[in-house]
Amino acid sequence: MVTLVGNESELTDLLQNLVRLDYDAIDAYDAAIERLEDTKAQEMLRAFRKDHERHIADLTPHITGLGAEVPAGSGPKHLLTEGKVKVAALAGDSAILTAMATNEVETESAYRSASERDDVDGELAEKLRAGMADEARHKEWMKERA
Repeated sequence: MVTLVGNESELTDLLQNLVRLDYDAIDAYDAAIERLEDTKAQEMLRAFRKDHERHIADLTPHITGLGAEVPAGSGPKHLLTEGKVKVAALAGDSAILTAMATNEVETESAYRSASERDDVDGELAEKLRAGMADEARHKEWMKERA
């Protein structure tokens, strides 16, 4: 599934959608952690989940600085990201991590697109690049572990 987050015309919409995407990821992490049998994988996913919480905290002042509301939760896409994990749980830990890695591909792509925009610079650009690097790290770990 390809995300359209990162291609919004308005910066405010972009940042709000990134926050929603991070909330979607948190929901998926909760579903995965609950279903994984591998305790080391659970620990790592808890750490990755905290990265998504940090992304939300990092983007919040930029959204409020633009005079916009910060989303308080995920969007409708969470049903798909979380659903992939729940279905994968039927096939075990490897399938769960593979499903999570596909979610990270989408989030990494969104952060990459966002960081390459002409209207993003300075501290915000730095935070977006850091978010993209986190997503790449999460994805690689999950692919290797699966």
